[in-house]
Amino acid sequence: MLLFNLLEQLEPSLKPKDTKIHLARFNGSERPIDVFIEGRFDEWQLWQSRRNFSRQFVLSLIDVGAGRWLYAGLFRSLDCKDVAHPTPHVMYDLERVRSADEFSGRLFATSAYKKRNSYVYGEKLADDLAIAELAPERVSFGRFPGFKAVNLRKAELDIVVTQNIESWRTALSSVKGIYLITDRSNGKLYVGKADGESGIWQRWSTYVSNGHGNNVALVKELGLASPERKDDFSFSLLEIADIQSTREEIAGRENHWKEVLGTRDHGYNRN
Repeated sequence: MLLFNLLEQLEPSLKPKDTKIHLARFNGSERPIDVFIEGRFDEWQLWQSRRNFSRQFVLSLIDVGAGRWLYAGLFRSLDCKDVAHPTPHVMYDLERVRSADEFSGRLFATSAYKKRNSYVYGEKLADDLAIAELAPERVSFGRFPGFKAVNLRKAELDIVVTQNIESWRTALSSVKGIYLITDRSNGKLYVGKADGESGIWQRWSTYVSNGHGNNVALVKELGLASPERKDDFSFSLLEIADIQSTREEIAGRENHWKEVLGTRDHGYNRN
């Protein structure tokens, strides 16, 4: 289903010809996804270097990598004014369209649009923006919560890695350890180890790049042929270890957890 088709059902007055699409990307100082999660996106978007929102509606999408965009919201452009200080810019008065707010932070769209232009006329992408997935909950993670509190859905892990969120990267690359993948559709578990130089961050980045981390069972269960399955998987930590730990030490702890949780007989481990 096309994104505009859905939004037109929620807000019948919306038309592509009356819409400017804001493709929010990293601006050199702040990542829009971080701003959104922190609850500052609406205010952040008001400041523009020029009159970029010259239509009745503004459809805001946030770049999360790999041609995917997080729906941040639909807004009405009510007014704007030129501001001289501290640098010349335009301040907008934007109002959220509440009838189209249900999917804000939950809906992901895909597009073949490759140009760097961040402000696109609605009719340009009306037939291109397709709904890719609808997460059950609004994207809400922020700074790294501590090793004991890590529990990421695959869609969240994708954003953490592709946006290279500093607090998560710093923490997860500082330790090796044993992690758990839970298939929430059937309760099956997979125990894995992270023993590379960049620890857990390095290992989990592989799952983001190819979807299955080269695990034999997950290639079969998940794989590129069934991308919809990724939303069933979540990632957590069982045990962390010093970054200087040897591969043998990590392998021993991995084997311990496989036996404790029975993941060879009842889960996705094959060795």
